[in-house]
Amino acid sequence: MLQNELIYSHDVIVIGAGPGGLGVAASLEGWHPYIENYEHLFNDEMNSILNKYSSNLFRLDPNILIANGIKPISFYRNLHHPFKNSIDPSSYILKFKKNKPLDYVIISNDPEGGLWNNVPSNQLTLGPAYWMELAHYPIKKFFDDFGIKKNPEDLAHKDDLINYYKNLSKLLGLSKKIIGNSKVTSISKGKLNRKFRLIVDNDLGSSVYECDYLVFAIGPKSKQRKLNFLGDKFDYGNHKFNSTDDYQKDNILVVGGGRSSDWAVTELHNKGKKIHYVMRQSKENHMKLINESLYLPYYQSLFDKLGDQNFKIYYDSEITNFDEKVNVSLFNNKTNIKHQLHIDHLIIEIGGSVDYELLNDISSINFHSKRDNYRFQLNQMTCDQSTFESLDIKNLYPGGYLAQGTGLSVLGFHAGSYLISGDIYRKVNILSI
Repeated sequence: MLQNELIYSHDVIVIGAGPGGLGVAASLEGWHPYIENYEHLFNDEMNSILNKYSSNLFRLDPNILIANGIKPISFYRNLHHPFKNSIDPSSYILKFKKNKPLDYVIISNDPEGGLWNNVPSNQLTLGPAYWMELAHYPIKKFFDDFGIKKNPEDLAHKDDLINYYKNLSKLLGLSKKIIGNSKVTSISKGKLNRKFRLIVDNDLGSSVYECDYLVFAIGPKSKQRKLNFLGDKFDYGNHKFNSTDDYQKDNILVVGGGRSSDWAVTELHNKGKKIHYVMRQSKENHMKLINESLYLPYYQSLFDKLGDQNFKIYYDSEITNFDEKVNVSLFNNKTNIKHQLHIDHLIIEIGGSVDYELLNDISSINFHSKRDNYRFQLNQMTCDQSTFESLDIKNLYPGGYLAQGTGLSVLGFHAGSYLISGDIYRKVNILSI
């Protein structure tokens, strides 16, 4: 119990201001989906059903879709982009009208855009810019609105994405609902095991929030991984890569093996730095990632560096010790060979995982393991495929990447936001007819 406890109560709390959280919040704010010119996508029977709900799809029970052989998330995903590379907003079948908003807030430690605020300064997307859009505000319209001369089919720069999510939040009225620079440190059930009770920390101290419905959209890297070796007795959080300008000397060791560390070593070597690249995985696994990613310019650049005398990769290896003078001990688990290195800078890019421990006080969680071909992997929460409500915790909805059944891109998970918002609206029972 907090001293002089003041409880802030809302119908819905969204944790996270990344694209997963913002997608749900846009609909909670009252921007509801409707459709027009959709008849060519469905058969006569389905068109007859949709005709009753086309003015507000949240009135449509997703189980009707399932009964007609249509997966609910696929239904919304196909309405968003019914044709390959359909990036012109004027051709979108999914439209939006303003309805009555719900009582909700967004709690986030990061500004709009979530994890994109913490990636390296020159980071690019892994796919076209329009893969990152929320249907409420097509990214081509954002480019046009702000005179940005970029093609939505090209890779997007980090800064463009952050500006897109910030302007989307402002345009749709989400910004005023964001409680920023705040971190949820505890989630439990309140009295009678009904309301969710959240402890939220920020620079001013701790506060208590309660809600009936909780959207858990904290992102796939909310808990930083730690290196497991002897001698790790000091904080190395400042060793994360941001910009090549942060490293004045030339002899650099990077620990990783995924896309973020691949990006770091590529940028640094392009600046003339000598690279020692350490990873636990095998050469075969890493080369598979590289070869499947050569359509990305920085992976072609990485491929071209292989064999360079100033670009040394230590596969099947891990750090066993390093000290504050940056003396590093490596051990190869396959050959049992030890290496001793003295370097100028240490960069740690070993990623993170979902902080599911926040839910430990409520219930045990069942997971569905999700992996793609590009080393993006996480455990998704099992959920009702018609509503994305957790199967383990009533009235809790995993958002974004965290929901079972979603793909590992914004385009892959955004459609699930309508299932979440629609279910909450139907439960609160304030949908306009």
